[in-house]
Amino acid sequence: MIGCHCHTDRSNIRLLDSTNSVKDLILTAAKLNYKGVAITDHECLSAHVQAIKLVREFKQKGEIPEDFKLILGNEIYLVDSLEEVKDNYKSGETKFPHFLLLAKDKEGHEQLRILSSKAWENSFFTGTMERVPTVKKDLEEIVKDNKGHLIASTACLGSEVNIHLLAIREAERNNDEAKIRYHKAKLHEFILWCIDVFGKENFFIELQPALSDEQIYCNQKLVKIADYYGLKRIVTTDAHYLRPEDREIHKAYLSSKEGDREVDDFYEACFLQTIDEIYERMNYLPKEIIEEAIKNTELIGKMVEDYTIEHEPIIPKIDLPEFEVRHIFKPAYDKYKYIKKMAYSDNEQDRYMIKLIEDGFQENIPYNTLTKEKFHQILNRINLELGELWEISQKLNQAMSSYYITVREIVNIIWDDDCGGNSLVGSGRGSAAGFLVNYLLGITQINPLEYGIEMPHWRHLHQSRPELPDVDLDTEGSKRQQILQALRRHFGEDKVLQVCTFGTEGSKSALLTACRGLGIDVDTAQYLTSLIPFERGQNWSLSDCFFGNEEKGRKPIKELINEVEKYPRLKETALKIEGLVNKRSIHAGGVIIFNEPYYKSNAMMKAPNGTPITQFNLGDSEALGNVKFDLLTVECLDKIRATLDMLLEHGEIEWQGSLRATFNKYLHPQNIDFNEPKLYEMLGSGEVMDLFQFSTEVGHLAATKVKPKNLLETAAANSLMRLMSEGEEQPIDTFIKYKNDISLWYEEMRNYGLNDEEIKVMEEHLLKLNGVADTQESVMLLSMDKRIAGFDVKWANKLRKAIAI
Repeated sequence: MIGCHCHTDRSNIRLLDSTNSVKDLILTAAKLNYKGVAITDHECLSAHVQAIKLVREFKQKGEIPEDFKLILGNEIYLVDSLEEVKDNYKSGETKFPHFLLLAKDKEGHEQLRILSSKAWENSFFTGTMERVPTVKKDLEEIVKDNKGHLIASTACLGSEVNIHLLAIREAERNNDEAKIRYHKAKLHEFILWCIDVFGKENFFIELQPALSDEQIYCNQKLVKIADYYGLKRIVTTDAHYLRPEDREIHKAYLSSKEGDREVDDFYEACFLQTIDEIYERMNYLPKEIIEEAIKNTELIGKMVEDYTIEHEPIIPKIDLPEFEVRHIFKPAYDKYKYIKKMAYSDNEQDRYMIKLIEDGFQENIPYNTLTKEKFHQILNRINLELGELWEISQKLNQAMSSYYITVREIVNIIWDDDCGGNSLVGSGRGSAAGFLVNYLLGITQINPLEYGIEMPHWRHLHQSRPELPDVDLDTEGSKRQQILQALRRHFGEDKVLQVCTFGTEGSKSALLTACRGLGIDVDTAQYLTSLIPFERGQNWSLSDCFFGNEEKGRKPIKELINEVEKYPRLKETALKIEGLVNKRSIHAGGVIIFNEPYYKSNAMMKAPNGTPITQFNLGDSEALGNVKFDLLTVECLDKIRATLDMLLEHGEIEWQGSLRATFNKYLHPQNIDFNEPKLYEMLGSGEVMDLFQFSTEVGHLAATKVKPKNLLETAAANSLMRLMSEGEEQPIDTFIKYKNDISLWYEEMRNYGLNDEEIKVMEEHLLKLNGVADTQESVMLLSMDKRIAGFDVKWANKLRKAIAI
């Protein structure tokens, strides 16, 4: 048997519905000897990628059979028209009938993504209930002329078929011939429509083993309907929890949100049932009918291809203008092979990137006064960076240059004060600021060769990590919506989506939710959650609280255990709830730009505030081949903008024709004197009340303790104040100690047995940093020195990650 109708916790994103994690659903199905399972959440495809990955992993580990079948589907709400359910909505009367869709292949999954996206486009609220209806006309337009890629079934008691059957029964009891004829006609019309749209071989009548009077009546009628129309029957259990013993937990979970919601009878049979349990529950039907319906679930499994929706990264490309490479570096091509390779590349994106680098070089580098040595330093760095880009492009089999060209386009749109974002863009954040090419393209405002700080290019991009880079862009928070709208206008409404995130039940949330569901009063619940330890910025998990964690050196919390055990079922309920997905939201900065309409490689849903977002979280979207761009909002840029506007208003500075030109003239890092002593005096004395990264109490304290004298020491303070180590003396304290008396550093090195030659090596790396490796780059550079460890970038990265654990 294959479970053709199963729900995971992704069904909880609008209304609490299921206590099945994707992992537990798959493993339990396999344990019960199911041949496969279908993921059919309520108008949500979000679990599909995770399910694909887990099934692959479990097969590799031998935890599920090699022939275990995963089917990707969706339980939709199929309506005749939006006018009927939205404009003419009547509480308690308007129906949103359920209907089940299963994808047979990749094309079928694309149809699912289109239909689901359209349903979310249609979304609206009736009271507090969010509705996401699929209109029959849309389904017909997408499927009918390209049928054979989706399988449909009639779903549960909430389906159109069963709604009509129950209405017929009620009309018969009331001897209402008109209603009997009406509902029979509508039932006949709907079944013929399904056959027409999907094809008879792809449309199944769904029986379910619930024990309610309504389900038994419908099952008996559905058997006859299938025979009359020549349709195949299947049996499904509409699993919302795993096994009967989980029923009380599921009830408590759903009750925790809805208060008086009646959940007990409705979900009585909604668990993964064994074949014997199904036979026992449906013994009012002939055994051969049940046997055939079970076999037909395996038939569906055979109809579904083995496929994946995963894809290699699809780098967004912009349409390029007409251009010409001027070959200003041609005299040095023989020395710098990657500059030459890009300049003569068959790929126009590569050539356009070289053209932009040429432009950036002439605009931002005072090349007329360059020494020969400096000229070749710059070209060597460009060549190194293009070499990484070229080699990774070869490994990924697509031009990495298009990524940087797209980032540059985004930056230009954000700056545009005419029809763009009208926002400042931060000077450069993270490893991207260490990439000279980014500076020459206008992505960052930092020339990594000019500030006396080691900013290695390989932290941003290196061929030992053949993956897409990450460029974080800082923008004004107040302009975020304007920026996003400008991106949609530029790239297309159907080619830009913000990334979704999913919230889960944490330890405190799970305990509070379990208490609500079990009727435990709020004061008690709050007291119990107060007993959960908080360590290093996080609450302990309930598992660690109840059972301890040797690896983390944690012992069970006896006081919490004793209190929780006073309440029957509380412990097991809270443990089961912890980690379940319970809401959806918007990623802080992630935006995906698509080359084609988003449904080609993702699907759209809406955040609770109505913002269009992806249906797959960041990791899963990337597994689908999508590329994320980080557009972060930074409050300090709003403050800088306000200052800039006031300076303009009061005539202290002059408008230069555009926001970007004005900023560049007065506030570009190149035009700021970072050697001004008064700047550091004010910072060290605490006079500067609001400096980016130093605006918190911790930041103020760090600045006044370190009392930086230059940009390097300021950067070190910014890094070190975030580091925590065991023992009383923290890294920032060590930095201050050595800054005040550098001889202590030399003394420590000698105590560790370093000779004069080895001390000189350390001086090269750390003397300017007062003997402290303040950043990951500092540690990596130490390990890569041939006189120390001689690591390459790959091994230096492993060391970095090991230190971070």
